[in-house]
Amino acid sequence: MRSAVILAGGEGRRMGAEKASVMLCGRPLIEHVIERILDAVDEVVVVLRDYEQARRLEGAVSGCRVAIDHACGIGPLAGLQTGMNVARGRYAFATGCDMPFLNSDIIDGLFSVADGHDGAVPILNDIPERLHAVYLVRQLEDACRIAIARGERRISAPLAWLDIKFVDAEIFRDVDPELLSFFNVNTPDDLRSAEDIVRKRTAERHSGLP
Repeated sequence: MRSAVILAGGEGRRMGAEKASVMLCGRPLIEHVIERILDAVDEVVVVLRDYEQARRLEGAVSGCRVAIDHACGIGPLAGLQTGMNVARGRYAFATGCDMPFLNSDIIDGLFSVADGHDGAVPILNDIPERLHAVYLVRQLEDACRIAIARGERRISAPLAWLDIKFVDAEIFRDVDPELLSFFNVNTPDDLRSAEDIVRKRTAERHSGLP
């Protein structure tokens, strides 16, 4: 069984609004993320910061398992620990709620690379994409718990104790030529760019282009 854990509890300070509920072409951003993941996993766990946010996003996360991050304020480490604690798969794809063009073929490839290791993390432009990665669920949960107990807040901290297979993201260009799977919506400008991409893809589909 494969799981996915989406961290969606952030307040989106750079965006100026909660990113999970920001509208992208008429739909909440998180809906786009969930839709892109479903073909690659058996379950989706969405980690939210509180029950109020859960109520607001109830329709958008329908069909997903929802976990509340009771250590809200610590950052993504607590969210990862919460999500991994709930996940039922042996491995889980971990991501944020701000990547609307995730590619299921890349996710599937990362699960394959991770097999036999504690995780698989792609590197893009010399930067490890730790929230576009696959992890062995129980090992990451334990590592996050220990890191938090030690006062760590960096997402890189628990990974230093794990057997992570790093992979050059360039190998995925055959299934995602522009590597849009790694596109983050962090700012209003990013959101406008994402809208342009969605419109372009929609026009190409309607025109019959591959």
